[in-house]
Amino acid sequence: MVRDWHEWHRAYDMPGSPLAQRLEIVRQCIRDALDATPAGPIAVMSMCAGEARDLAGALEGHARARDVHGIVVELDPELARRAEENVGPAVDVIVGDAGMSTAYEDAAPADLVLVCGVFGNITDADMERTVRQLPMLCAPGAHVVWTRHRRPPDVTPAVRAWLAEQGFEEVAFVAPEDSAFGIGMHRFAGSPLPFRPHVRMFDFVGYGMLGEVCRTCGFSYDVTRAEVLPWLRSDARAFTDRLREIDTVDVRRRPAPDVWSPLEYACHVRDVLQVQRDRIVQAQHEDEPHFAPMRRDERVVEKRYNEQEPDLVATELLAAADALAGTLETLDDAGWSRRGVYNYPEPQLRTVEWIAIHTVHELLHHRVDIGTLA
Repeated sequence: MVRDWHEWHRAYDMPGSPLAQRLEIVRQCIRDALDATPAGPIAVMSMCAGEARDLAGALEGHARARDVHGIVVELDPELARRAEENVGPAVDVIVGDAGMSTAYEDAAPADLVLVCGVFGNITDADMERTVRQLPMLCAPGAHVVWTRHRRPPDVTPAVRAWLAEQGFEEVAFVAPEDSAFGIGMHRFAGSPLPFRPHVRMFDFVGYGMLGEVCRTCGFSYDVTRAEVLPWLRSDARAFTDRLREIDTVDVRRRPAPDVWSPLEYACHVRDVLQVQRDRIVQAQHEDEPHFAPMRRDERVVEKRYNEQEPDLVATELLAAADALAGTLETLDDAGWSRRGVYNYPEPQLRTVEWIAIHTVHELLHHRVDIGTLA
């Protein structure tokens, strides 16, 4: 799958999406790094900066914003154009290969280096190679902020160890519960290395080459069954918490005739959880059954979703998530591997494990949906 990076950036604007949550934490790390930098100019550099939302958002209203200068590097011209609009004239936007050291020749050494959204899109070998090159990009006392998902095999402990080997002291590592991302902030206490141009640090592979990713909410299907069980319950709680924050008028309001209300989305998610459990049970007793279509659009009308009681729907949704998780907890390896013909997005044999992971995606995806409607 080839990812549309312009479309992918839209998830930053969706409250509750993993990218939106990660962005705010990265911004706070940047603010903390600026606060900790001695008085005077602050040189920054950002790799694979995209639209530079992290740096631009952190600088907005910050007391040290006028001290900041430097570069952000982005290969895509349109994303680079947006980055230029976001960061302003003090920070240069370079349209170029962020994986080649030459891009940073005029900006090194820096007081703040951002390696955000990079490690999840390059190989493990390139991650280590990049970390080992950071001392030639960093001034003494510089801060490095980096991100990487923690899905198995979780390599964030290795990244932290590589940084320590290169003389970086860990200031913070943020790994929110019930999330898949990790954010590190490290201070360079080692000896800088001479800058060398023409050094290949990494090749940007793109996470889309490594796993199936939803371009709307950022969910990756590179999830293990060990993650599914806690996420089913925790994401169901997060969904109902968000639903209960919406007032009694807005919860039933459709923003457009063909867009569901938050309550209709909640009813849909509740029914998805119930139907998925039925399908998983069916797959345990039949060999490769053809699962009956859910008739999602017909149910909205037939079951009068928008006339149901929000608190009761929330309670039923939590119960359905718990029942599904309870059923999955009883399965052995063979049970997780049982298959059936799943109709969405096209008829295809799917394992029980895929169905469970897809259900976690439904919880997150539609929580993002109701977040944008309220």
